[in-house]
Amino acid sequence: MQVKIDKKTGVLLSVIALLAVLVAALSINMLSNIENEEHSGMMDGMHQSTTGKVLSSSDAMFLQMMIPHHEQAIVMSDLALKISKNQELLALAAQIKAAQNPEIVQMKKWLADDGRAEDPGHSMEGMGGMLSEEDLKELSNSSGKTFDKKFISGMIEHHIGAVEMVKMIQDSKVADLRAFADVITKTQSAEIELMRNLLEKI
Repeated sequence: MQVKIDKKTGVLLSVIALLAVLVAALSINMLSNIENEEHSGMMDGMHQSTTGKVLSSSDAMFLQMMIPHHEQAIVMSDLALKISKNQELLALAAQIKAAQNPEIVQMKKWLADDGRAEDPGHSMEGMGGMLSEEDLKELSNSSGKTFDKKFISGMIEHHIGAVEMVKMIQDSKVADLRAFADVITKTQSAEIELMRNLLEKI
């Protein structure tokens, strides 16, 4: 069955079809412009979020405090490697150095990248389980089982202090810092248990 369309109706349908094409083209162009503007805005936002200060004051304070905390653990481990004859303790000291030396490098880099100073602005003595200068001197003058016991007891408290300190960054907005907190918590908690068992055998 054929439908007869007069000339006037045919022209009208052609105009409607043309208008439909124009509207569709205009809509696509507008949508493309909107998407481009949104993408540009998102990119600007990303640039803003990764330029300038990234660390919060708590993030920076944690790093400034943990660097000297780690550095003292290295000093203590060096003493152990020099003085102790206990093979398990020597292995532990080497393990602590191997873990914490690169962590110090990383923490310093985070501060430098954010334009922050490394100095916490105050003494860390007595904080986070850290040994005092007198404690370190006493440890360095010890030997044999006396040294081993002092080292392990001191390092247990040192590690407990570190595990407590990382709570400062567990809710950090910086994903790398949250992951760093998790690594320290797991690594040093395991070493605490190892040292407690070792202390019982000395």
